Amino acid sequence: MACATPTDVAASAGFHAAAGVGNACFAYLTHDPTGQPRPRFPQLPADSRTVVLDIEGATTLISFVYDELFPFARTHCKAYLDKHWDEDALQSALNVMRSEASQDVTQPGINCVVKAVEWQMDMDRKISGLKALQGLIWKDGYASGELKGHVFADVFSALQWWKETGVQVYIYSSGSVGAQKLLFGSSKFGDLLSLIAGHFDTAVGAKVEAASYQAIAKQLNVPPAEIVFVSDAEKELLAAREAGIGWPVLCCRPGNKPLTTDSCGFPAIRSFLELCRNADE
Repeated sequence: MACATPTDVAASAGFHAAAGVGNACFAYLTHDPTGQPRPRFPQLPADSRTVVLDIEGATTLISFVYDELFPFARTHCKAYLDKHWDEDALQSALNVMRSEASQDVTQPGINCVVKAVEWQMDMDRKISGLKALQGLIWKDGYASGELKGHVFADVFSALQWWKETGVQVYIYSSGSVGAQKLLFGSSKFGDLLSLIAGHFDTAVGAKVEAASYQAIAKQLNVPPAEIVFVSDAEKELLAAREAGIGWPVLCCRPGNKPLTTDSCGFPAIRSFLELCRNADE
């Protein structure tokens, strides 16, 4: 691409979240789109002591990412580049952008980079350089208090429960590890990073590829069959199941996409608290 081309979050959350307009997935919580009963969801720590969580549409309202984080990165991009142009972290992110998609940044200069960033965001590019740059911009926003990470109330409670009961919690998102830590480190419930054992991003592989989940299991030194993976994305759950993940769980939240027959065979929840139970209860 040549240089010349290119509010506050409000929603009911948790176990009692209301199914309203745009919440079509709630119609299939107990039965899948074919009418078949869904399998039971796992109980942690009763069934597993390792859980991997998606962010968008699972821990976090999906509109927070698309309606707040992404627009913030877009509108603050030029100001951030002007202020930090000579800093190593920024230049490193830009070098990765150039190496990943050299056709997107064909000319030097701040204005050209801004246009390239806008075009890549319009195309919903899932590339490391763009994610790194967005993370730098969001870091400024969290530091200034302009941004507060959205986390559902039931997620905060579940994270505390799992910490107390010895469940290891990991995050796997297409957003960079740095961006993940910013969201949970500056959430509306405060700093939640002490409740999370680790983070994975697309450096481990794409979320729709089975090999990514096998790589995560290998890094965790946990058999795939003993891992719970919670996501709103059907294709991610299919990949996890193909990888041998024992408990792929579908998460329904306000604003998530309607479900298809790809969701068949997965247990479904509307609150992380549904996954919290001791073995002796």
